[in-house]
Amino acid sequence: MKKRLVIIAAAALIAGLAGYLVYHQNSSRDHVIRASGIVEGIEVNLASKVPGRIRTICCREGDMLAEGQTAVELESDDIRASVEQARAAVERARADIASAASAVENAEAVVRVTDAGVAGAAAEVERARVQLDERRREMERSKELYQKAYIARESFDLAVTAHDAAIASLRTAEAQLQASQAQRVSAASQVNTAKSQLLSSRARVKEADANLAFSEAKLRDMVITSPLSGAVVFKALEKGEHATAGATIMTVVDTAHLFVRIDLEETEVAPIRLHADARITAEGLRGREFTGRVIEIGRYAEFATQRDVTRGRQDIKTFRIKVRADDPEGLLKPGMTVFVEIPEKT
Repeated sequence: MKKRLVIIAAAALIAGLAGYLVYHQNSSRDHVIRASGIVEGIEVNLASKVPGRIRTICCREGDMLAEGQTAVELESDDIRASVEQARAAVERARADIASAASAVENAEAVVRVTDAGVAGAAAEVERARVQLDERRREMERSKELYQKAYIARESFDLAVTAHDAAIASLRTAEAQLQASQAQRVSAASQVNTAKSQLLSSRARVKEADANLAFSEAKLRDMVITSPLSGAVVFKALEKGEHATAGATIMTVVDTAHLFVRIDLEETEVAPIRLHADARITAEGLRGREFTGRVIEIGRYAEFATQRDVTRGRQDIKTFRIKVRADDPEGLLKPGMTVFVEIPEKT
């Protein structure tokens, strides 16, 4: 009888202990989310916009780069030649502007001269007409006197000759006026032509300036600077090698703002709240513990961690969680595997 009581008491003790362990484990599971993750940071790939040979490259993998620091300098004879060619084109275009402006001034001066010639020729026509009228009246008066035998035939003939000479002078003056007017039209046309050439020269200057700016921009693109402060984690090329446009030369990671990326199953995401505190430990840094804070919870599932192998069971998807790590000493490195504990939302 006593033996049965001992056995029953032992079984009850074991059941109670098992229940306690199960409760404690479930309680722990219900209050803390545990997951492994990878230390990451904002990552940029430094690449060239233009092809060229690497003249200098600043760093080795693991070295630090400051924001704005020159990382890579390229060299290209073609680009430098295009810059010099563009500068020469700008100088030629500006010289053409000066020449065209001078041509406009000369054409306008010719217009002023022809204006004076037209005015002078018009005045001469008017003077010839007045003189012709006077010679006509004298001829008519001489004719009347001659018919009355008051003057000799020679005097009448002189009056007729003077009248005919006045007609010739008027015709000459009118021809000169027409010639002056034609010169004025030609001079005005030359002004318009010169102004058109000036406009074209100014347009060529703008085009040449744009080509120069484009070539100089490509020349500036041969110097590659880092857009952020961080560590060089990857180098694809070395000094003397040829870099193609768009190809990564080196990769820089912002080590001052590292975060841990963890992928949690959809069943574990709901209890986590944004800005929740977290605890971070690393296998390679035993005895060190880092505080953290949840800074991002993915809105969309990414991929299945378990495929449906039984009918009626859905795939289990994961959500990306980012935890900002507080590491003022810089002990955490990009790529490290760490362990994260996040308390559940209560």
